Amino acid sequence: MKGVIIAGGPGTRLRPLTYLRPKPIVPVVNKPFLEYQVELLKRHGIHEIIFCTNYMAEMIQGHFGDGSAFGVKMHYALEDVPLGTAGAVKNAEEYFEDDTLLIFNGDVLTDFDLSAVRRFHEEKGARITLTLFGVPSPSPYGVIITDDNGKVQEFREPSEEQKRKLAQGVVEQEGTEYINAGMYVLDSTIFRDVPSNTPYSFERQLFPLFAAEDKGIYAVSSSGYWLDIGRPEQYMEAHRALLSGDVDAKLSGERTADGWWSMGDVDVASSARIDPTVHVGRRTTLQANVELKGCTTVGAGCSLDEGCVLENCVILDGVSIGKSVHLQNCIVDTDVFVEDNVAISAKAVLASGSRIGFGTRISGS
Repeated sequence: MKGVIIAGGPGTRLRPLTYLRPKPIVPVVNKPFLEYQVELLKRHGIHEIIFCTNYMAEMIQGHFGDGSAFGVKMHYALEDVPLGTAGAVKNAEEYFEDDTLLIFNGDVLTDFDLSAVRRFHEEKGARITLTLFGVPSPSPYGVIITDDNGKVQEFREPSEEQKRKLAQGVVEQEGTEYINAGMYVLDSTIFRDVPSNTPYSFERQLFPLFAAEDKGIYAVSSSGYWLDIGRPEQYMEAHRALLSGDVDAKLSGERTADGWWSMGDVDVASSARIDPTVHVGRRTTLQANVELKGCTTVGAGCSLDEGCVLENCVILDGVSIGKSVHLQNCIVDTDVFVEDNVAISAKAVLASGSRIGFGTRISGS
């Protein structure tokens, strides 16, 4: 079995973080996100992985190379133009060798038992197996209906009216529906019938076709952690889940004697106070009376001046934060300078290279 990771999208929902790097390698707890997916595939015995790339593809290949540093073998299939989910995988067909494929969307944080999904696929003699995740009903997502044997019967989309009411919170949710979790086991020979160099979708074309023509498409629900990291609030949630241990994944670095995570070479004043759910990158300086609270990540090469308080924040590399700064629920991109006495208690994203002036106050959601 080979792994395939669809990693070509421009990540528009996660801007401004994706102006400088593709979404699949945006840092999550001081590690490029794709490394979590690679490690999960390895855990389940998959050591040959194909990346389907487009947006800033050179950064993904530059990070992973041939895969040897990560204990796997990597291949890359570059789309000259976006080809959709199935079209992107079709574009990598030269690497399939008729193997079974385990396909990941490149923005899913999960610890699902991929080996169990594979066994289900083999036991059913399926050509396609979708992995499902339970969400409260009614759902704003499209849901998948199966029979008692797991065979997919229908792809059911919510009406625009239902989505509007759900967004407004006027629909009472009860029960569970099952959505596409963005992980599939497929017989790679099905791509012989997918058109080359043509935009083609798993979700809107290939999967509904297989269901309508009863061509052996099944689905199985999985338990564990699952999150699409595509929006800033979900990106923040991914940090919380990893730092609190809600998802079974390996963090980089080591725990210090005081319990918090360090990547090493961190200069910490003795009066600094740091929660166990904090992760600090290399070559970072924490001056006197700095407080790092909640699930907070501080990147490499950062400087936090005296009396700075960060709570539930994501601080990327090269950020300088002045004296007596208080930040809560913020994402701060690379090379931002925050001057003294700034207080932000809102869900804010500070773009790379920006400067937040002395005494700025921002509150609210």
